[in-house]
Amino acid sequence: MKKILLLTTLLLFCGGAFAAQKQEKPCVNKIEPVSWWVGMNNPELMLQCYGKNIGDASVEIDYSGVTVTKTEAVGNPNYLFVFLNIDPATKPGTFNIVFKKDKKTVAKCKYTLNERREGSRERTSFGPEDAMYLLMPDRFANGDYSNDSVKGYLQGVNRKDLGKRHGGDIQGVIDHLGYLEDLGITALWITPFFDNNDSQYSYHHYAEGDYFNVDPRLGSNKVYRNLSDSCHAHGIKLILDVVPNHCGIVHYWIKDLPTEDWIHQWPTYTSSNYRMTAWTDPHASKADIEVLEKGWFSGNMPDLNLENPLLFKYLSQVYIWWIEYGNVDGLRVDTYPYNEIHVASRFMKTFLDEYPNLHIVGECWVKSPLEIAYYQSGNNNKDGFDSNLQSVMDFVLKDKLHEAFNERDGWDHGMSKFYAHFAQDFAYPNTDMIMNFLDNHDIDRFSGAVKRDVNKYKMGIAMFLTVRGYPQIYAGDEIMLEGIPGNYEGYRFDFPGGWKDDTRNAFTAEGRTDEENEVFNYMRSILQFRKNSKALQSGKMTQFIPYNGIYVFSREAEGERVMMVFNNSTNAQLVSPDRYKELFEGAEKGTEITSGKVIDLTRKFSIPGKSAYIIKIEN
Repeated sequence: MKKILLLTTLLLFCGGAFAAQKQEKPCVNKIEPVSWWVGMNNPELMLQCYGKNIGDASVEIDYSGVTVTKTEAVGNPNYLFVFLNIDPATKPGTFNIVFKKDKKTVAKCKYTLNERREGSRERTSFGPEDAMYLLMPDRFANGDYSNDSVKGYLQGVNRKDLGKRHGGDIQGVIDHLGYLEDLGITALWITPFFDNNDSQYSYHHYAEGDYFNVDPRLGSNKVYRNLSDSCHAHGIKLILDVVPNHCGIVHYWIKDLPTEDWIHQWPTYTSSNYRMTAWTDPHASKADIEVLEKGWFSGNMPDLNLENPLLFKYLSQVYIWWIEYGNVDGLRVDTYPYNEIHVASRFMKTFLDEYPNLHIVGECWVKSPLEIAYYQSGNNNKDGFDSNLQSVMDFVLKDKLHEAFNERDGWDHGMSKFYAHFAQDFAYPNTDMIMNFLDNHDIDRFSGAVKRDVNKYKMGIAMFLTVRGYPQIYAGDEIMLEGIPGNYEGYRFDFPGGWKDDTRNAFTAEGRTDEENEVFNYMRSILQFRKNSKALQSGKMTQFIPYNGIYVFSREAEGERVMMVFNNSTNAQLVSPDRYKELFEGAEKGTEITSGKVIDLTRKFSIPGKSAYIIKIEN
């Protein structure tokens, strides 16, 4: 299958047929970004031009509103960086970029400026009202079997090997958006989808080989845009996964680096120490920070040097291009603190300057609330650092969820872990924008942490869907999908029913087991309630010190009050209204939203062991 390219992809003319060019003559193989838009807030566009000996060419453009402001050659003669100013009054259209040497034309390339969507700059984003779903396309569903193997690509499909490609694709995601809408999902984060023709582990696509094309085994640029349109038709926002720290070893840069400092290089292979705490450690050594920032993520993921201004500009334009082209609603940033964090902050600001209402959630995998809060924008850090991340991920809450339900309650065990954790929310400038999750594609499945105990699992669901912040559901959480602890590929099992030869289809009630339906229906009932609950979306949280395994907190907003009661003991317990009377303010009853059970709030009520009640208090 031939790679499907954008209609705006360059038409290249290099002194005749491209295949017949002589290598010693200047020529342009690539210009990136492959297209752009008029009416952008930043009028400057930088073109990376790549081709044999093009570096010392002059550049001419004859198009109203477009001016070549400068060209910049680098150490490698095969690269030339061309800076354009695009006047706000410029009309969309196509023009020639003419490359000359000794006053003779050596290359001529067509370039397109598209019309921008109305209101593109003011686009709204995800927020505390949303429930986000994370999936890896290769492991979710196969919607197009014709692209399982593509000529010229090293890996085809081998579902028997967890480390190989399994054939899921973007069309498979589109085919199941109705399922996600029914579950109660309002935002979708899919892992990267850029071209990645690597010989190993190419299925995860965090090792980019081509930033401007969808990997043909996942679909095409057009199919990605169809995904965006389909998401919006289902009331789902689309989140783009941004990877500024590394590219893939198969990227053409690596064979022909623009500059020596384009990537971080070492005398011998050096991996990152992955100790992100070094950024907030007041006693950190320069040596540790250097290895954290400049060490490679893995051997097939060269570490990019964002401090190089040309690379910085190139990558920022990559993701702005996809926001515009794909009509994206928000960003998730991979491994934020593996970059030099002040540079990473400036990188985020390039998106906010173009889209002032855009929200960005950053992966800052650190192990204390104080460290996580350091990375949320507006935190007034002592050192003056601001990440430009509106949202952060609560990795510490994930740890508590994996531990607490398996423990007997005590001063600092069981439910007391949640109380102590949320008591540290003073560190955050905005608790509504904290992402809560049970697990994701990089950590052990929650199902394994609770040893597939359905009652404990449902308690975890109730907790992370109702506390401050907003939830991220990882594909399969809704059916208690199993995994292999301590194994990356074991966190990434295929979704049952995503392939036509699967023995069952868990996308349907009929294809799920009784146990899976119990978990699915429980999560669905909370998510659907949350869609219309201002209390659970952004309500003030009040918590009570746990006693005897009973932990209670409430959320309140706009006159709506919701009370959460968790019983972590194995036996049923009585809950006394006297202890929590400040929540009721004269109310006499409430409704447990997952069962419809009416609770009399004027007297003690019983809650079964290892269970949770979510009670909407009737005014």
